[in-house]
Amino acid sequence: MITFRIKDDAEPDNLRPVMIAPLQMGALRETLTEYGERYGHDLIIHDYGSLDEQVFAWEARTAMMPIAMIARHFTFDVDAIALIETAQYLGRRLRIARRDNEPDIVATLSTSAEAALEMNVSNSNAYAILAMLGLDVESCGTISIEQLRRSLADPVMTSRLDAEPGLARYLPALDRMAAITSPNCALHMV
Repeated sequence: MITFRIKDDAEPDNLRPVMIAPLQMGALRETLTEYGERYGHDLIIHDYGSLDEQVFAWEARTAMMPIAMIARHFTFDVDAIALIETAQYLGRRLRIARRDNEPDIVATLSTSAEAALEMNVSNSNAYAILAMLGLDVESCGTISIEQLRRSLADPVMTSRLDAEPGLARYLPALDRMAAITSPNCALHMV
């Protein structure tokens, strides 16, 4: 599986990771779930592992929530408030993870844009998407949002879709990715 997602290049300084206890994390997840259900959004994005395992990661979409509603789960820690404010200002998610060989659960600033869609596709479909966009199928890494927009607007795209009609199902997601903007930094599809 290959994941396509939007990433920005902002590198905020002086943000320390913030520890969160398992019970606090559970309460945060309940708050995110309740708030998301109320407004019709999925605010928890699973990355890997499960909460019962030693190693896991998930991300929280917090831009639409009051800072105090999130900060209470970190007992209003000053570093946590700075992390939440920075995430909201930059339009990023919070990342909550326990990494291998680390006993603590840590919240950090995610590299993923708040509302950015992610596409998980098979390797063969990923190579077909790259070819459809006119990119080298051996390319990996990042392309600028501007390059993605140019590729999607290229008139040759229609003939590429005619050759691979099954790829049309990915166009709405790619269009949503290309529509994301950031006043603070450059965006890339990775």
